[in-house]
Amino acid sequence: MDREELAPHAEELARVLGEKVTKDRLLDELERYVNLYRVSLDWAKRDILKKMGGNPSSIGNGSGRKSVAELTGAEQSVDLLVKVLTVNPKTIEVGGAHKNILYGYVADESGRVPYTVWETESVQLKEGETVVIRNAYTKEYKGTPQLNLGNRASVERSDEALDVAGMPSGAGHGEVKVAELAEGMNYVVVSGKVSKLERKEIVAAGERKNIVTGVLTDDTGSAELTIWKDAELQEGAEVRIVGAYVKSWRGIPKLNLGDKAEVQVLAAGTLGNLAGAAPKARTLLDVEASGGGMDVVVRGTIVDVREGSGLVMRCPECRRVLQKGTCRVHGKVKGMDDLRIKAILDDGTSTMNVVFGKELTEGLLSMTIDEAVRLTTEERNPDAVKELAEERLFARTLEVRGMVRSDDFGPMMIAREARAVEVDAREEGAKLLTELEGFE
Repeated sequence: MDREELAPHAEELARVLGEKVTKDRLLDELERYVNLYRVSLDWAKRDILKKMGGNPSSIGNGSGRKSVAELTGAEQSVDLLVKVLTVNPKTIEVGGAHKNILYGYVADESGRVPYTVWETESVQLKEGETVVIRNAYTKEYKGTPQLNLGNRASVERSDEALDVAGMPSGAGHGEVKVAELAEGMNYVVVSGKVSKLERKEIVAAGERKNIVTGVLTDDTGSAELTIWKDAELQEGAEVRIVGAYVKSWRGIPKLNLGDKAEVQVLAAGTLGNLAGAAPKARTLLDVEASGGGMDVVVRGTIVDVREGSGLVMRCPECRRVLQKGTCRVHGKVKGMDDLRIKAILDDGTSTMNVVFGKELTEGLLSMTIDEAVRLTTEERNPDAVKELAEERLFARTLEVRGMVRSDDFGPMMIAREARAVEVDAREEGAKLLTELEGFE
């Protein structure tokens, strides 16, 4: 659109904003939105008003038209200009009778939203079409608006162009990395390589259901996933998942793909080489905020070696640590020697409990478990190994990789790899300052 065509719309914005912004600036903004960003005129006007302190609902044709990003989940009647991304038919049971519905996603330049058409005889949608939806209503599900087209809704085709490529799903968590997954996220978009795929048949709500479980990995970590429907996926495939939601188990975020989620198979090599690569190191504050993860790398300094570290005795049946030769499940037993370190790691952003098993403890202390037993016996000191750990590990900086889970006491890592890191204090200080600024 040229400036002459946009001029009346700039005047409309000026009337709403009063003396706050000049008409020339508003015209420049409109031209940039419509011609450079290629967004719809309606969306451009509303976004400009929002940015400049005006009320987006004060313009338009008097209808309740909104953008997807403006949906709250409480609209009784709303109009939208959207592009239909997916259309999926489904038969459900309502009040003992079968009912045909449609579901999928629609989108505008502000985002995607899942929809359901409840009256398929009067409302028809076609993938790829741009339409004006009138008199729809919304409901909130798990914190995300859901668009519903009932018996009052109508759909009209529109010739207006909408560029929705790469738009985030829902009200928007949009494209995220595996390390950014957190409890409660809905309609996320995430890409990675799938592995450890397994097809299972389960019973849910009295019905047999085929599901697929596996692991999704990107350059930031790995997450377990469950696809609540049968899906044709190959081991090692690179995929882009659209519309997943996240639930956590012991603080570890897990991806779930329901009926409305999409799995897009990507060309091999799209995501680069992920084979065997360790995830990027994260700050402890970042890990704490996400709740945990099944494959996490952190870097920090050991500031405490906790009680329960050193040489311990375990039950040969359940591997629980014995207390005075007694297992809380199996009673008095002949224990098995084991070695561990329970430490607190600090990177300046937060702290985290880390548990190192026998092999890692042997490496960190440069001693075998037999040598640990001999030291304890010779010194007649049950805490001899713990004291040695305090001496050798306090104030040492380590890079640690493992699984992080959370409970009421905060996050805890079960380490599977650990290495000492030589620290340049000046460089690390500058890096930490940069990371902290990102959390402000």
